[in-house]
Amino acid sequence: MDPRLGLVGTILIAILGGGVAAFAGMPAAWLSGAMIAVTAASLAGWDTRLPPRLVDFAYLLIGTALGCGVTPELLSGALAWPLSLLGLAITVAAVIVAVRVFLTRVAGWDRDTAFFSAVPGALSFVLAMASESDADIRKVATSQSIRVFLLVAVLPGLIVAVETDPPLPAVVPEGSLAHTVLMIVAAAVVGLLFRRLGVPSGLLTGSFMASALLHGSGLVSGAPPAPLVVLAFVLLGALVGSRFAGTSLRFVAGILAASIGAFLVATAIAGLMAVGVARIIGVPIDQAIVAYAPGGLDAMMSLSLALNMDTAFVAAHQFARFAGIAIALPFVVPKRRIAIRVDTSGKED
Repeated sequence: MDPRLGLVGTILIAILGGGVAAFAGMPAAWLSGAMIAVTAASLAGWDTRLPPRLVDFAYLLIGTALGCGVTPELLSGALAWPLSLLGLAITVAAVIVAVRVFLTRVAGWDRDTAFFSAVPGALSFVLAMASESDADIRKVATSQSIRVFLLVAVLPGLIVAVETDPPLPAVVPEGSLAHTVLMIVAAAVVGLLFRRLGVPSGLLTGSFMASALLHGSGLVSGAPPAPLVVLAFVLLGALVGSRFAGTSLRFVAGILAASIGAFLVATAIAGLMAVGVARIIGVPIDQAIVAYAPGGLDAMMSLSLALNMDTAFVAAHQFARFAGIAIALPFVVPKRRIAIRVDTSGKED
């Protein structure tokens, strides 16, 4: 098969999968839908490999978009809840440790795979970093997807029966063309610098930090155009799906029990910490539970609005968790566990 035909076909399959998922209202629709569709294509024997430059472009856009959640308003709001944010940091660390222990000692997973599968949230960032480690990205992607699915499916019912509301507008509005260009240029410069310095997932990490600094300082505002962000998630979903060649339903069934167990461990820790913090600082327990939820930022924001919660409180905590993971993750993964190798697609791993 002509590689160009394979690439065009893969992207079209990814877009179709993401579009169907978005129409169905799935969380992280363009990422998860593209991943599922390309996974199916991989299992069917389609050449789904992506060229390295296209993958780099996706990482650059994703990192830039992730940093848009860091705004002066959220930074100011975070200062009003120091104890709650401290509790959140402890919760995230506890979840990672506990789930990793569960997956290694109970489920028998290797350390790298268990570690990345234990990180509660920042799915695109985790998958990008996992793809550059010795982790089994199939297990990481599948277990993380199961966690988000269960979280979104179970949490609303545990709090209250909520009627379906119209989709929320983007949390961060689209920025001007000038701000978008500045964000992407700064992200590219810092990302390439981080890669040159050997920072794990340097392009993704650097682009996120550059965008976060620009937004947090108030120098720019708004997110990149939605089509660019959607394209980035479609490409990352296609990248993850291209790693599933040879995977069968038996594989999914084989990790389902471990993934559900990891979900129960994570939600139990997050729920207990949320209840404790809520009693100490005097916020509603259900609001704290949504704020402390281990992942599903977009779904948790929708739930907080539907339940008339303090959306600023929920947003500050969800973005703090997301940003904290994105900033800290590259530096808590020992560099000796990051292997640089070239696969058949030419992408650095």
